[in-house]
Amino acid sequence: MVDLLAATGAETFGRGTGIAWLALDMSGLGALVAFACVRHAKYSAKFRLVWLTMAAVSLGGVGLWLANSLALLGIRVQDSIMRYNVALGAASLAIAVLGVLAGLLIGGRTPQLPRLIVGGLTMGLSVGLSTYLTLDALEVQGQVDESLGLIGIAVLLSMALCVPTLWASQVVRLVALRVGASLLFALGVAAVYYTAVASLEFTIDPGSRTPTGLQLFDLVYPMFVVGALGLTVPITAVLVAPDRRDAARAPEPRRQPVGTR
Repeated sequence: MVDLLAATGAETFGRGTGIAWLALDMSGLGALVAFACVRHAKYSAKFRLVWLTMAAVSLGGVGLWLANSLALLGIRVQDSIMRYNVALGAASLAIAVLGVLAGLLIGGRTPQLPRLIVGGLTMGLSVGLSTYLTLDALEVQGQVDESLGLIGIAVLLSMALCVPTLWASQVVRLVALRVGASLLFALGVAAVYYTAVASLEFTIDPGSRTPTGLQLFDLVYPMFVVGALGLTVPITAVLVAPDRRDAARAPEPRRQPVGTR
C-alpha cells in the first residue's frame, strides 16, 4: 500500500509515519474548528463574514495547506538537496483560503442542493489546485515531473470530498458528529495529497546546481507555530460567543396595546 502512495524516485514516508499522523491531526482539528465557526455564521447577520473568514482560515489554511506542508516534511529524496519555492507555497495558501471562503459563501445559510454543489465544486477545485501547487513548490537537484492523470484524479477526489463537507458544515449539530465529519475530512485531504504525491517522478542529477528557495523545515515550522496559535482565535471566539440558535428560534414577545398596563 505504501508503494502505491510513493512518488517515483522518492520515499513518501522516508522520515517515518509520525509526521503523517501529525498532519492528519492538524487537518482534523482545523476542520472541527471550521465547522463550529460555520455554525455560528448561520445565526449571525452582523458578523457572518467574520465567522466565515475564520472558518476558511481554519479549514483551508490549517486543515488543508498546513497539513499538506507538514506531510511534505516526510518525503525524502536520495542524493539531492530539497528546497521549497516560497512564492508557489504562498499562492497555494491563498488559493486554499480564498477558495474555501468562496465555497462557504456560495453554499449559503441553509442546505440547497444547487448551491451546495456549486459551492462544493468551487471549494474542491481550490483544494485540488492548492495541493498541486504545494507539491509543485518542491525543488530538487534535477527534475520533477507529474502524471497529469493522477493529478486529475486528485482534483476529482477533492471535489467529491468538499461537497459533503460543505453539507455537513451546515446541517451537523452534535459535537460527536462534527468530530466524525472532521476525521472524514482529514482522511479525504490525506487521500487527495497522497494521490497527488504518487503522480510525482523525480529525476535526480547530483551534479546539478543547488536549487533555490528555503529549506522546507525553515518554512513549515514557523507556519506550524503560527497556525496552532492562530486556531486559538476562532476557538476563543466560539467559546465566548453567545449561542444564537435559541434566540433565532424564540418567538417575538407580544406587544401590549397602547394605553394598557
